[in-house]
Amino acid sequence: MSKLISFIARLLRITCRNPVDLIHVMGIANATAVQIENPDSDVRIFSTVDYSSILDDTCRFSVQTFPGVGASVSLTEAAALAALIKLTKAKSIFEFGTYKGVSTTQLALNLPDDGVIYTLDLPEDHPVYIDYRKLASADGMRIVVPEDQAHKVKYLKADSAVFDTAPYRGKMDLVFVDGYHSYEYVKNDTEKGLDMLRPGGIIAWHDCEAGRPEIVRYLKSLSPLPKLVTSTFLAYSVKPS
Repeated sequence: MSKLISFIARLLRITCRNPVDLIHVMGIANATAVQIENPDSDVRIFSTVDYSSILDDTCRFSVQTFPGVGASVSLTEAAALAALIKLTKAKSIFEFGTYKGVSTTQLALNLPDDGVIYTLDLPEDHPVYIDYRKLASADGMRIVVPEDQAHKVKYLKADSAVFDTAPYRGKMDLVFVDGYHSYEYVKNDTEKGLDMLRPGGIIAWHDCEAGRPEIVRYLKSLSPLPKLVTSTFLAYSVKPS
């Protein structure tokens, strides 16, 4: 109750000083309310960890910006993914959802030169892929992985629902789930990702946030619960040894 009274008092002071500032305050309050009004999308249940504390020792990360390419991970998320790669000493990564290749690039940059990323995306004749093409120009859909990193990337084309994990079983150090965001596909990709992941490897999910309640709802069903990296929409778990 005391916090509520203090908040109301601050609102009154802001109103007297400059009512326009209330737009900013209420915008932040509304965004927070959106996050917690729906139990399915409330991420407060997850414990949080800062990406800089994932590693005990300092290490060097590599990230690449893509001006004018609006998709995939932020720079902070790229740094978090790099930290997970360093933590697992990853040489083999599996990614669900290539799209433009922004996250693929961030993963490739932090692998050793003999490392490899298998990145899975829909085939060009898949109805969902065709819909993507309608929403973006051909140039906007291009793969943006730099030429000097291309030798680390193996492109796979299939619907993950029917993708056969047998050739990759237990061989991946890191799995990144960033494909179709329905509950059923996140569940499918997670289960197949865990099948491909070695014991002690890490599985990470993108878009664990209020705007993606299906992802949050599925991740809440896991035991143990994944951890959420602060200032990102990344969650991750370590596969038991």
